[in-house]
Amino acid sequence: MGNRIRLNLQGLDRVGPKTASEVVVMMREVMGPLVTQAGKTLVITLGSHRGDLNLDFDSTTDTRAAGVCTGHGVSILGEDAGESVFVRAHRDLRVCGPVDPKTRRKDTRKILTAFWLLGPALGNTGIHELGHFIADLQHVNDPGNFMSTMGPALDQRTMATQREFWAGKKTFNDEQKKKLVKQIGEGKWLLDITFGP
Repeated sequence: MGNRIRLNLQGLDRVGPKTASEVVVMMREVMGPLVTQAGKTLVITLGSHRGDLNLDFDSTTDTRAAGVCTGHGVSILGEDAGESVFVRAHRDLRVCGPVDPKTRRKDTRKILTAFWLLGPALGNTGIHELGHFIADLQHVNDPGNFMSTMGPALDQRTMATQREFWAGKKTFNDEQKKKLVKQIGEGKWLLDITFGP
């Protein structure tokens, strides 16, 4: 590992070049300063090889359960403390707000319909998973934090609020940053269960 942290992003070739570019830029903007604070250099690579840290943007696995907006279905967007970010689940995210009293229907429009929405949403999920993997960061209730899992309340779900939550700008708080920088500096990932030299 040395002075470099190689973050490999696999599967971005299947999401399109503009979406892939959004993800790479986001990873560089968020993870780069943390790696620099740890006294190291971030190198982002793409492809099927392994890095020090790895994210697989999986376009084939369908993690949706039940149906769309039934209240019983969930979409698993990424593996907690794992390396997979599920692209199909992101592409299928919908408004799923309350029933409109006039039309008596829910708004079931998809929300991540452009590269400038899908890319940041995939990036947010990838950074969330890296937070778990690197420093065992826990979930929080702050919607502006990378570790949040709480979207807008049902009665507040609109196209705008859902897009803001999933694809909007997020940050780590100071305590989270401190934990991440410490682990990056040591080159030890708290949830790495791989054994060997």
